[in-house]
Amino acid sequence: MTQSVRRAIEGKGKCHLVGHDLGGLLALSIAIEAPQLVAGVTAVASVAASPTGDGVADFTFAYPPKPLWSRESQRWALERISYSHQHIDDRLLDACVAAAGKQQPMTSETYANELVPSLMKAKSRFYEVCRTEGIKVPCQVIWGSHDPLGTFDHGLWLFRGIAQKQRVSQFHVINRAGALPFREEPVAFRQILDAFADAL
Repeated sequence: MTQSVRRAIEGKGKCHLVGHDLGGLLALSIAIEAPQLVAGVTAVASVAASPTGDGVADFTFAYPPKPLWSRESQRWALERISYSHQHIDDRLLDACVAAAGKQQPMTSETYANELVPSLMKAKSRFYEVCRTEGIKVPCQVIWGSHDPLGTFDHGLWLFRGIAQKQRVSQFHVINRAGALPFREEPVAFRQILDAFADAL
């Protein structure tokens, strides 16, 4: 865990971490490294943490419109990972374009030499802990029923990995949702999140 993350959490009591996709793997990694700081973890559509073979995302995002990171390419990507397009509004697109403009686009070399090895290391550590001592904090997995990046089975196997040593674990599927269930079905998502947090 980076020092900045530890500083943000320490001194505020135990917190409930909620992470989407790669953020889900990060939240689980923090719970492994510093369980004394974490009350519980919710991993949302965390394809990054789920056991996977060939990268489904490689097929889902094949042949994006150019230029990359433009408003139209952002809309195209959001439509590809959503069950419904109703949540894709100007505010979301503005935020995506602004976020893309604040960072340097990742080169294929950086992706291959830095991100992938780092991701594989974190994922390997996560599954090692699941098989041995187990994650020490309650966890839940939330998945969209129509997630094009990861199937229902991806979410279920992630849950099973956690649940084999952590008795306080839950798996929820939100119907009519893709990879962004918190945007597509916000009421259902919030109910699941609140019920889990209230029970901790």
